[in-house]
Amino acid sequence: MPTYNEVLNQVQSLPSKDQIRLLEELKKIVYHPVEVEGDDEVISVEEIAESEAALQDYLAGRDSGISSKELKSKLFGDKIG
Repeated sequence: MPTYNEVLNQVQSLPSKDQIRLLEELKKIVYHPVEVEGDDEVISVEEIAESEAALQDYLAGRDSGISSKELKSKLFGDKIG
């Protein structure tokens, strides 16, 4: 089996048109949608990764989140008292 660097060198030697075709095929393999268990909703791998990154930022203290007041305002606008 060829190594990563061997494959990368081969890809870099392809014409741009073929590199783009290869990229599109790789996206189909890597970024396939994921079905949420017990639900009809489909969430992309990208959305799951973004959500996981946001959670890790919050847990590490890099993102303090928003206050309950800000959340209520986002959800309900000015309808709350």
